[in-house]
Amino acid sequence: MTNVQIHIQIDELFHACVEEAWLAAAAQATLHACGRDGQALSVLVVDDDELRRFNRIYRQQDTATDVLSFAVQEGSPLSQEIPEALTAELDAELGDLMLAFPYASRQSERYGHSLAAELQLLVVHGTLHLIGYDHDTPARQEEMWRKQSEILNSLTAEDLSPRLTTPDW
Repeated sequence: MTNVQIHIQIDELFHACVEEAWLAAAAQATLHACGRDGQALSVLVVDDDELRRFNRIYRQQDTATDVLSFAVQEGSPLSQEIPEALTAELDAELGDLMLAFPYASRQSERYGHSLAAELQLLVVHGTLHLIGYDHDTPARQEEMWRKQSEILNSLTAEDLSPRLTTPDW
């Protein structure tokens, strides 16, 4: 795989529980599988309250959730007014993902797989959203779930050495 820029920021409360390598491997595998090797993205691991706040502000949903995706060029009305020099830079930056660590931890327990596997699922899922995949119709959901499974199955033991179980999403 091509070396892409994956910027990872983990809230210090969760540093002992989350390995950057888990997140980076999932993001890189997704970008590679979608032909987006040259693009960069950021992954932030935060608490439930922070993600709920962003969900309320940007999606008008005052509920906790596991992952939010913020695409750089998503619906920007200014996209035709951006100077050409900046366009290339924006094209290289895909966007940002926010993961709620406590929410993800509870989900991993509920579904019986490792925390690392859950975090990787959320990174793959969120990155697919940044690329343009969605699950708002049955057909689009089927396509997104297929791609998501393909990417998760491509991750090797080296990508996730602490993984204890193989998820069956």
